[in-house]
Amino acid sequence: MSGNSVAIPVSSVEIAVTKPVIRYAFGSAIIMLAAMGLNYTLSYLTPILAIAFLAPGMKAPTLKSTVVFLSIIGVASISGVLFTRLFLPYSLVFIPLLLLIIFRIYYSTSHPQVKTWLLISLLLIPMISMKTPELGMVVAVNLFVNATLALAMVWLIFFIFPDKATISEITQKKQIQPLSENERLIMALKQLLVIMPVLILFFVFNWTDALLILIFISLLSMNPASANKKTGLALIFANLGGGIAAIIAFNLLTIVPDFVFLGLLTLLAGLIFGRKLFEAKPLSALFGTAFSTFLLILGNVSQFVGVAGKMVATRILQLGIVVVYIVAAFYLVNHFIPNRNQQ
Repeated sequence: MSGNSVAIPVSSVEIAVTKPVIRYAFGSAIIMLAAMGLNYTLSYLTPILAIAFLAPGMKAPTLKSTVVFLSIIGVASISGVLFTRLFLPYSLVFIPLLLLIIFRIYYSTSHPQVKTWLLISLLLIPMISMKTPELGMVVAVNLFVNATLALAMVWLIFFIFPDKATISEITQKKQIQPLSENERLIMALKQLLVIMPVLILFFVFNWTDALLILIFISLLSMNPASANKKTGLALIFANLGGGIAAIIAFNLLTIVPDFVFLGLLTLLAGLIFGRKLFEAKPLSALFGTAFSTFLLILGNVSQFVGVAGKMVATRILQLGIVVVYIVAAFYLVNHFIPNRNQQ
């Protein structure tokens, strides 16, 4: 009797942990195939932004949350175009206002997915508009298309793999401690100081050809773990692991350049990284970072299989530089603006 009473909870835990991992892995593969198959502008961003909705602790989106999310993205895209056209010619006004808006995004307690899309739209639209205003409008439209397709695929995935509370999700929710207003203010200031030098350099020197670096930095700056020295070093290894996995996958794709094989490689990586991500251990989130790196690199280069293989090394080099910069910048910022518990 006592043996049976112990076996049942263990079995329940295994089922609870495994199901979201399967949803995470299969969902990533489906999203990657859809994005690469449709091959629309900025399609390589869709997988890494969509899997945020499949991460531990996330629930299936409701109709209301979907409408609100898309409305925010739509308004942000239109506002980004108008803001760019009004102020971009006046750099001394444009850059301070942009930094102020970014600071407000960092300080906000809104859902991370919304903050990420808002930040990317505010960076991409003005940068592309520096070439021609018409391209800025195209990017704004495509950002909204990206958001719509991402949500549509997330709905599909949750329909195939119905949502259910898991042991790992409950554990992670218990571990999350909300920041006070003062802590949020300090964190937002640190994040702004980290991204500000790069942002100014990009706009002053018009580095539109290296736009992915700015996107990488903006995404990594959203991660509070980057502000911690030890976790920052672990972040380097996490991105390195994701990059190595992307290199292996890319080389396999050059041997078997098949669309379905791309999905199977993504599925395999999703199962490997996802299993660790949902274990709710102190370093579990780093496996999510590694998988995001894998998706970002593979999605960015998979369209060039057999044509531009050097792009893989270029993307990984760019990401490596970005991660080292993020860790070093947060280290310096923390040195001059330490947290209260560090004083």
